[in-house]
Amino acid sequence: MTQNPKPLSLYVHVPFCKAKCTYCDFYSIIGRENSIPEYLKSILKEIEQKTRELDLSGHYLDTIFFGGGTPNLLEPNHLRQLLDMLLGLTQAGNEMEIGMEINPGEASLKNLIAYKAQGINRVSIGMQSFQPHLLSFMSRIHSAEKSFSTYDDVRKAGFQNVSGDLIFAVPGQTRDEWVGDLERLVSMQPEHISTYSLTVEEGTALHRWVEAGHVKLLEETVDTGMYDWGRDFLEKSGYPNYEVSNHAKPGFECRHNLNYWTGADYLGFGPAAHSYFGGRRSWNIRNLDAYMADVMNSGTGEADSEMISHSMARNEMILTRLRLTQGLNLEEFSTIYHENLLQTKKDMLHKWTGKIVVSDGHLKIARGGWALIDEISSDLM
Repeated sequence: MTQNPKPLSLYVHVPFCKAKCTYCDFYSIIGRENSIPEYLKSILKEIEQKTRELDLSGHYLDTIFFGGGTPNLLEPNHLRQLLDMLLGLTQAGNEMEIGMEINPGEASLKNLIAYKAQGINRVSIGMQSFQPHLLSFMSRIHSAEKSFSTYDDVRKAGFQNVSGDLIFAVPGQTRDEWVGDLERLVSMQPEHISTYSLTVEEGTALHRWVEAGHVKLLEETVDTGMYDWGRDFLEKSGYPNYEVSNHAKPGFECRHNLNYWTGADYLGFGPAAHSYFGGRRSWNIRNLDAYMADVMNSGTGEADSEMISHSMARNEMILTRLRLTQGLNLEEFSTIYHENLLQTKKDMLHKWTGKIVVSDGHLKIARGGWALIDEISSDLM
């Protein structure tokens, strides 16, 4: 066993959905649940083939995450097969985080109990809103009541690490509705809360509607106001902000995402999944049928890859660490990249006076700078 092994995160992409949300640009397909057995066969082969070529002895399994799409469309026996293979790849870390996304109303109590028994210990529920007209606009097929009943079932199944997702700045959404959604979710007392501003991504129904003039987005000041109020409210309610969109009770931060943001190695399996290992980034074919055919023919579903250059790694460290409230460790940055950022970017730091601060050896986004995080990061890259 290697001394001081490094954390490794694993991601499994489950692309199947019962409906396509208007804003979603993740790879997903509807009406193809009958392909799950073939998909499972392919992804198991991909896991075996990809990891055979890698030396994982210097790593320990820290987190596994099943995302999508809709992972709860997998039957418990499907999940068991995947976990059996994944958990055998290398040594397991202490108290592994094994997470799974579920949609309200789509996971039975029986299946939730089975998921828990098989090792899932963190569940993220895509509630998005409790307002019927907003759920309809986003093409969410569940009701607010389904969010509540699914949350109750998750607790009945024994899960003690639960996250709820909400979206704000939805066209037609009022500030009072956003306040009401947050107050309702906090009253349920999940361990973790994610809040995302609705963004328009190319290729989505929302993008087509906006481009055609059928939908008008909320003003940027309204969006920013909702974000600021939500951040303050959640922090006062016992959910400190640890990343630009994420809040958690102390000790319940999402380790899987933190590994992404802090540059840990990760391997992704399934169509459109990404991997980052040993300074190489790769991504899989973004088409289920083409992915399955490629895996079965050649043992890989990879579409392309790139080696991460010194300058790319530098920029990505700035971009990801500034998303975290703990910020960018200046000594660590200097050690890796032989650069005193406070000197090389002195003019840019002056430009953003009041929006960024240096504290405890870290460069951090200040309270009034979170809405400008992309612009600030770009200037420092």
